[in-house]
Amino acid sequence: MAVHIFVVDETNYQMCIRTGLAAIPDSEKPNIQDALISRMALIRKNDFVLFYIIGKKELRGVYKVLECPFYDMTQVWAKTDDGQIYPLRIRIDNSDYTFSNPICLSDIYDLRDNGKIWTFALKRPTGTRNAMFSISDHEFEELFNLYLKLNPINFEPKQIKEPYRYFEPNLMDYLTINSDTLEPKYESTLMSLISQGLSKENFKDIFGNYHDYLSYIPTSFEKEIDMLLIFNNPRNLQQTIAYNIIEIKRDIFDEKALEQLLQYEDWFLRKKVNGDSTMLRTTGIAKKINKDVISYLKTRKQIENKKVILLEYENTFSKLIFNQVEY
Repeated sequence: MAVHIFVVDETNYQMCIRTGLAAIPDSEKPNIQDALISRMALIRKNDFVLFYIIGKKELRGVYKVLECPFYDMTQVWAKTDDGQIYPLRIRIDNSDYTFSNPICLSDIYDLRDNGKIWTFALKRPTGTRNAMFSISDHEFEELFNLYLKLNPINFEPKQIKEPYRYFEPNLMDYLTINSDTLEPKYESTLMSLISQGLSKENFKDIFGNYHDYLSYIPTSFEKEIDMLLIFNNPRNLQQTIAYNIIEIKRDIFDEKALEQLLQYEDWFLRKKVNGDSTMLRTTGIAKKINKDVISYLKTRKQIENKKVILLEYENTFSKLIFNQVEY
């Protein structure tokens, strides 16, 4: 499972754990709104949630997600200067793990310097702050081990004092989708649909039996991988056997998109899998795949024996459908 980190201040954190809620803001701009939804759409029941506390520079808690995300305009947190209500929400509960001592940001950066943490990102390449981001299960294990080192005594979890009422999951109703054609308006809209499908395990016939799924993965050259699937050995879940890098385009997957995907592939081969190409799969998703892309990849496959999976999508009333492009 993925583990999700919400970035809050001390006051908002206290309200989160008092009411059993975690949330991020929305936006009046539809493209930004869909991008925020695409982050929340990854979350599913029983995932773990942590909180990074701004100002304190520390990580707290191991909480458990109760059900899928929802949109709710009820005022919970104190009013902000910009009137933000934080309506993109999930209900959470205490997990079996209660740690009184937090993890300091400096300790997280030490783990990152040692290559044990690599998707932890408080900021995006644009410099804007992340309100919420996700890390892989393997990275969470590193943080969990650190929690155990810092907390030799484990306390019984406390009850949520004022648990928030159940709210029917409705987040996807707020995406910008053409009501007649069902076409997603933005790339982030499509990202949201794919994220939700992955959380519901709708695409295992296409992608295989993935263990983790993450979006907006940071790289060392100020770009973000759209989506990453992580595959573990079913007999040893601590062993990662493969990754799938996914580049997503709402409309046409052209040569520029392919160049970006191959750049991610090269970076991942060098930085993450020590050049083991058998551990790496790459996938391009779009409404339509450019013919020049298909021609190039066909030649590349013949010469280098490297294949990129190409998928053309179609959105229906029931779910997103993928058709593989053969070459």
